[in-house]
Amino acid sequence: MSMFREHWIGGLVAYSTFFIISLIAALAVPILYDTMPQDWNPTIPPVRAPLQIIGCFAIAVLFGLWPDVDIKSKSQKIFYRVLFVLNVVLIVFLERYLESALLGLFAMLPIMSKHRGWTHAKLTMILLPSVFLFVPIYAGYPEWKSGSTFAAQFNALRDWDDLPHAVLSGIPFYVAGFIGYATHLHLDGILFRSRKAQRQKARANQ
Repeated sequence: MSMFREHWIGGLVAYSTFFIISLIAALAVPILYDTMPQDWNPTIPPVRAPLQIIGCFAIAVLFGLWPDVDIKSKSQKIFYRVLFVLNVVLIVFLERYLESALLGLFAMLPIMSKHRGWTHAKLTMILLPSVFLFVPIYAGYPEWKSGSTFAAQFNALRDWDDLPHAVLSGIPFYVAGFIGYATHLHLDGILFRSRKAQRQKARANQ
């Protein structure tokens, strides 16, 4: 059963706690160590970027709800409305048809799986937020060529001077998504429980 209220509050509280601690560290370390640059901490957006900060909080809350998209719930309704809006934007305003098709394909995967299947897996918790590491690369790399092979594209990408900056720009959003996701799994009793214990509980509930 979905615990909508617990999950969104859990994601918000967990990320707020992390953000405050990380912000204090980001401000204190350069004071204690003169050689440390002001922007040394890549896990949160800079204070001068309020929209990015708001975005990170929103991502933490949404990823705190995401795993329950595989069952009829408030979380599912929220995400499919968000995905619908994104698809409209991709098709109508940006004319990015391939990206829209891939997004639609991805949107079908959760409802094709059983509840607490791959959406509640620890590996998914690690991998799914990594989309925020790839989006800045995909959006910022100026030399995508549809006629090139994947190997050629990959080799050219490695030589891209802005690659480290693109990856770093996505880290705050990855961290926010990871924390929200981990909070959900923790509240569901999955994060720190072994696979064997999960199977035993599943059999007991049958």
